[in-house]
Amino acid sequence: MIHFSRSSFFIALGCFFITLMTVLGISYYTVYRFVSAGDRIIYGTKLSTLTIDIRNELLKRNDVKHVMFETSDGFELQGLLFARPHAQANLVLCHGYQGCKEFMYGLIDMFPTYNILIFDFRAHGQSPGSTTSIGCHEYKDVIAAADFMKHYDNKLRLVVLGISMGGASALKAAEVKQDLCDALIIDSTFSELKTMFLRGFNLKVGLPYYPFFPIARAMFHYVNNCDIHNMSPVESVKKIKLPILFIHSCNDKFINPENSLQLYAVAQNKDTRLWIGPRCRHGWLHTYHAPMYQKKVLRFLDQTIFSQKD
Repeated sequence: MIHFSRSSFFIALGCFFITLMTVLGISYYTVYRFVSAGDRIIYGTKLSTLTIDIRNELLKRNDVKHVMFETSDGFELQGLLFARPHAQANLVLCHGYQGCKEFMYGLIDMFPTYNILIFDFRAHGQSPGSTTSIGCHEYKDVIAAADFMKHYDNKLRLVVLGISMGGASALKAAEVKQDLCDALIIDSTFSELKTMFLRGFNLKVGLPYYPFFPIARAMFHYVNNCDIHNMSPVESVKKIKLPILFIHSCNDKFINPENSLQLYAVAQNKDTRLWIGPRCRHGWLHTYHAPMYQKKVLRFLDQTIFSQKD
């Protein structure tokens, strides 16, 4: 029979608590990296500096003004509205995870006859908020943006274009609010947040699945008051009746194009289309292959919402 002294017991207990606190600390740090939009470095420049430069250039235009609108849960989002004379449609642009509205600048002149709204999701750019839920709550931001454009001009058809997290949020918004818009352009998004969360965990952390991932996932749920299992774009698509154009680069290394194939496979509208584009960085097809991107999107819209009779 093995006997443990009191000192051995306290040593073992101390080791247990040290290990527990280490696991919790690493898990918390991991979640913090996921939920914080942060001021990351892009092309050797801070995101905040780069966005200010782009915003200042955009504000020199004659067709732009700063706007604000409120979400259903109280976030006052910041945006820029580009109002075009004799516009033929309204367009809402939704940026990606850890991005900002200014990063959508490449799409603005791609649609010269559209009124365009670009905005910052909660906890991104100039909008308030301390954490991002990667779509779990951001879909409310898309609904608020779409409502803003409808109030701006309710006679025009409305298109929502989202990239990555913006696309996933747009799909969730269209599931929740069936009359969200007239068509969706979903660029480089994921089919399941739980899968992306695990992939991000593996890429950014590189620690064993157990015990770190379950704890990090539970912390994510607690911090954001949401469950990543409920953020499932592939399930949202099954309930959407709108025409959708899915776009993805053929060699996207962050979100595999298989995600868009899965989404396209369950789409309900017969006019839904899929374009697997050339090799490109994640979410940057509209920049590196702008003429092809513009042609694909405008053709899709011409064949769907603009071919419909009022």
